[in-house]
Amino acid sequence: MTLCWSTAPSTFTIRGMTDNFRADNLVLYKNQAARIRHVAAKKIDIVLLDGTAVSVRPKDIQLLHPGPLRQFSQLTAPEGDLLTAWELLAGETTALEELSELAYDSFTPATAWAIWQAVIDGLHFSGTVDEIKAHSAEAVAKAQEARQAKVAEAAMWDAFVARVEQNSYLQEDGRFLQEIAAVAMEQQERSQVLRNLKQSEEPENAHALLLRLNYWDDTVNPHPSRVGVNMKQPDV
Repeated sequence: MTLCWSTAPSTFTIRGMTDNFRADNLVLYKNQAARIRHVAAKKIDIVLLDGTAVSVRPKDIQLLHPGPLRQFSQLTAPEGDLLTAWELLAGETTALEELSELAYDSFTPATAWAIWQAVIDGLHFSGTVDEIKAHSAEAVAKAQEARQAKVAEAAMWDAFVARVEQNSYLQEDGRFLQEIAAVAMEQQERSQVLRNLKQSEEPENAHALLLRLNYWDDTVNPHPSRVGVNMKQPDV
């Protein structure tokens, strides 16, 4: 085992252990927590959180903590303050053990897994087992804004789908309905809105849907647009 010292005193990271695994190590397999059950000459038997047993090659896993991890109940969220640790390190890089000591005053399988879950989440941290980046406050604020916008967009879509099922619409649904109208008038062939609604992208179907929702009525005639007729009155 090779120990690589970090710039901070009294901390180090564990490196170069690709082929030096032991039973009860906590490892990552496809970003999932896994416990090593047995190490053979060429294969390593691991068990995942859901109890699935897998036989893998050494290069398929990464050491997260040497353990011993006897059972997954040891990975219960530890007491600590990872958010404060992020505030202290914002904009800097750190090591897994160093961050663990700062946030939890210890380095255990539970603290290593808690930190890695934060890395997977990607809001405050990113990086690898060997090097973790603490995002700047500005980057976190921007990411939070993007996440909130995504949540709002998903809520808007879900509300639209619910109204479609009730054959109704609101003014705020206009951008979705305008895309459907463009298909009905053959101004475009494809529609993500219709696909997400599991509806046919045929112009006739789009037209029928708009009529059913009362977004269009019988006075709306999409056929001239389909054959390229300009329905605007000429300027006098």
